[in-house]
Amino acid sequence: MPGKLRFSKVRKWQVQFEVHRPFATLPLPDVVVEEVQNTPSYRMDGRLRGDSGGQLSITLRGRGGIRIAGVDHPLTPGRAFLHNHEDPDVCYYYPPDGTETWNFLWMAYDGEYAQELISEVNRKYGYLFDVPLNAPLVAKLMSYKNYQNEILVLSPLEAGTLALETIGMLCSSKENELRESPRSSLIRDVQTVIAAELAGKLDAGSLAKRFRISREHLSRIFREQTGSTLHDYITRARLRTAVDLLLQTRMTAKEIAGSCGYAEYSVLYRLFRQRLGVSPDELRNSGFRPDI
Repeated sequence: MPGKLRFSKVRKWQVQFEVHRPFATLPLPDVVVEEVQNTPSYRMDGRLRGDSGGQLSITLRGRGGIRIAGVDHPLTPGRAFLHNHEDPDVCYYYPPDGTETWNFLWMAYDGEYAQELISEVNRKYGYLFDVPLNAPLVAKLMSYKNYQNEILVLSPLEAGTLALETIGMLCSSKENELRESPRSSLIRDVQTVIAAELAGKLDAGSLAKRFRISREHLSRIFREQTGSTLHDYITRARLRTAVDLLLQTRMTAKEIAGSCGYAEYSVLYRLFRQRLGVSPDELRNSGFRPDI
């Protein structure tokens, strides 16, 4: 059976957060720390850790190391990682061949929602991130040095906002990479066509032909980038437009069906019944805008 972790943490400074009656659905900041390590005995293995929650870490100076799913990666200045403490795939450490002090900044998070959020980030973006040392995230965490060795009492909303803000800052670099990637650019172009041509023929085959790629390739990339199938995305776009037209114009339901790409009103009628549980006329009379 795994034994207890044995290590020595050398903290240059730390700030503890305290939250009274926190929101159950928001992650919580627990502590922010600047730490230094220079001994090969320092090793934090998720398989051996008994503490819940998760952690965001950024290397400031020197070099550390992290093993993710059996693959080792160097942690050099500006290299960051996010993980849950008990993740068995993660182990970070001071390198056996290290010759200089590893100086890193970290914030720990607590709460069930924090763990769920971190797991979702790892699935979508991975564990490793590039964070320039002059980035707002580093400045945000370092600003707490002014309160070193204190306990800061936060309101539930302040705590949730801080946790989400710091994780969001970390993920922004990956979001920028995704937005600038050729695949992301392609999908944005596809979405632009869909929005502009809802009344026309829109399906994987016709869109793939327009962009000169295979239907299978388009469908795969679209789901990868949006989390939705192309067919469902088009259906929801048409349904949202139909709802807007019903509530904001005097067009007949038949005219709206044509404007949304449905040659037969019966198709739109069935879609409303299946997705919204009401007919187009019933929705118009209710004046209620559903979530789609």
